[in-house]
Amino acid sequence: MRMIKVTGGQIVRRLRWVMIGAMLFSMINTLLGQPESYWLHPERAMRGDGLSIYDKTNHTFSFFLDHGWQAYLAASLVYLLAAFLAVSILPRSAAFLSIFSFVLGHYFGASNWLAVRWHLGVQGPALYSFVLSGVLVLAAFPAPESADLAVKRLRWVMLGAMVFDFANTLLGQPGSFWHHPETMNESNQLVRLFMAHGWVGYCLFDLFYIPGTFLLVSFLPRKIALVCVFAFTLLGFIGASNWFFYRWRLGMEAPVFYGILLSGIIVLLAFPRNRAANSAPSMGFDEASKL
Repeated sequence: MRMIKVTGGQIVRRLRWVMIGAMLFSMINTLLGQPESYWLHPERAMRGDGLSIYDKTNHTFSFFLDHGWQAYLAASLVYLLAAFLAVSILPRSAAFLSIFSFVLGHYFGASNWLAVRWHLGVQGPALYSFVLSGVLVLAAFPAPESADLAVKRLRWVMLGAMVFDFANTLLGQPGSFWHHPETMNESNQLVRLFMAHGWVGYCLFDLFYIPGTFLLVSFLPRKIALVCVFAFTLLGFIGASNWFFYRWRLGMEAPVFYGILLSGIIVLLAFPRNRAANSAPSMGFDEASKL
């Protein structure tokens, strides 16, 4: 007899392992990314943005990192276990919301290490977004029919995340940018090519890039399209979150709250609460045979 009854069905059972994987990847990067001096002097712990965890320019969560790797490891294990148990016993919708919130939050955390500490730039988070999205799609949308419905709904979420990132990019530019584009604040080399021509060049780039991506995922094979939808949503999420964290100096709370909001929209559209919808011809979000 099972000690814990998973209330969310097979999809929750699979997604909770994806969540644990994303959390572990973030935590492993946090430990491996520490300077050599950290192991003897925990007070020299470093954040994913390359600054000390005590740096006042941007507050963040340390999770006992400044008490040594042993304390961090112990706290992380408790944290992982608590998250795993919580999503196992929560009602279906709450479990989905929690899983995607954890995944998005730790995607942002790991991406900071990839981009800044390991010097991979925007390529690191971009590659990670496609790998993570592929695993998410395999776990959450096993049936082709479910992928088709999810693409039709979630491509609008992707569009919103990309537009929100676009708006933050413009708002985050220094005042000098509007007359001197060379003073732009942007790390993506492709985007910089267009921003070098001022805000008009950047708007023209997004005028083709964002609708083009939307059309692309509308015509690709469903599973591939869904992977792209999640990947571009993650990239839009981290793009806006980076402005919150690095430009607006809102700390980790802003990306976390944004991740929860975005997760809620994803769950609402991709995993409808009406169980009857899951047993329709386009089922795949859950197992109709258990109804």
